[in-house]
Amino acid sequence: MKRKGLIIITGSTVGLLAVFLVTLGNPANMGYCIACFLRDITGALGLHRAAPVQYLRPEIIGLVLGAFAAALATRELNQLLFFQ
Repeated sequence: MKRKGLIIITGSTVGLLAVFLVTLGNPANMGYCIACFLRDITGALGLHRAAPVQYLRPEIIGLVLGAFAAALATRELNQLLFFQ
């Protein structure tokens, strides 16, 4: 039951984050769309030439840094790096 509550809280948080990002200027159909963000980053790296979607997304940088911080906090990073 505890795990189910954590999943609900996490999903609600991501949903509220998507609404917040739309109010800050992300297109309404995008919100927190990882596929859209990755498309934009590939354009920013010069891997395609569609000018409107060549943008380095700060959301992806935050997602990666947040995942790294969570792995450090839960000591999972040590298990991944040292194969314990």
